[in-house]
Amino acid sequence: MARTEIGRPDLVPTLEAHRGNDDLKAAFEGAVEPARLLTVLGRYVQFNSAFGPGLANLAGEIAARQGLFVDADEPVRLLADRASEVAADFFYAAVDEFDDRATPWRDTHRTLAQATIKGLGQHFGYPLAALDGIISINDETRGAMARVFDGYGVGARLEERALFEGMGFHVGSEILADREFVIIDEVLRRDRPELVRALEGMQVEILGARHNAYYWIRIHTGVEAEHFDAALKGVNRALGFYTGTNEIEQVKAWMLGGFERFARVQSGFMAALGES
Repeated sequence: MARTEIGRPDLVPTLEAHRGNDDLKAAFEGAVEPARLLTVLGRYVQFNSAFGPGLANLAGEIAARQGLFVDADEPVRLLADRASEVAADFFYAAVDEFDDRATPWRDTHRTLAQATIKGLGQHFGYPLAALDGIISINDETRGAMARVFDGYGVGARLEERALFEGMGFHVGSEILADREFVIIDEVLRRDRPELVRALEGMQVEILGARHNAYYWIRIHTGVEAEHFDAALKGVNRALGFYTGTNEIEQVKAWMLGGFERFARVQSGFMAALGES
C-alpha cells in the first residue's frame, strides 16, 4: 500500500495562484526615497519577527505528542514514540532563528535584521533616534503578525487539526520566504548597488557584538531552501508515524489547508507592504 505523502506537486496549485511576491517586488522597486525604503524594509523585518517564536512553539507542541507519532517497527513499545523526530525537522529552522550557525557568536536572526535596519538608517545619514519617527509600521503588518502567531498556535494548546494545519502553515512560510529574500536581494543589487556594497562592508554593534549589516538578507537567499526541505521531510514523517483516529488523507488535507492559509496571510501582508 502506497504511503500518503505531500510532495511539491501538491503545493503547485496554491503557488501558481499566489501573487504576494509580485507585490513584494513592486514595494521594493517603488521605495525610491530613503524614508520609504526604511519603512518597507522595516515592515518586512517586523513581519518576519513573528516566525521564530511561532516555529519554536509549534515544534514544542509536536514533540509533546508522544502518543500521536509512533514507529510501528520498533519492538520496544516504551521507546517507539517518534514525536521528537518529527519535531526536529521543524525545529531545524528555529535553530537558525535563535543562533545562526555560520557566525562566530550567538546571532539571532532578529538581531541580524535589526542590524540591517540600523545600517540602512546610518547609510542614509539618519540619527538612530530618528528611525522610530521614520519607519511606519502599518495596521496590516501588525495584523499579519497576529495571524502568523495564530497559524503557529502561539498561546493555544493545539488540537489535532490545528497541529497539522500548523505544520502546513510552516511549509508555506519556508517555500515562499525562499523566493522573498531572493527578490529583495535582486532588486537592491540592481537598483541600489552602492547601498548593497555599503551594507556589506558595514558592521553594526548590538549588545556588544558587531554584526554585518547585509548578512540577514544574504543568508536568507539560500538557507530558506534548506528549511523548506526539512519542513517537507517533517510533514511526511508526521504522516508516516501518525497513529491518531483520523483518516490519513484527512490529516494530509489539514496540512495542505495550513499551507493555503499561510499563502493568504503572506498575500495580505504583501499587498499592503508599500502603502503610504
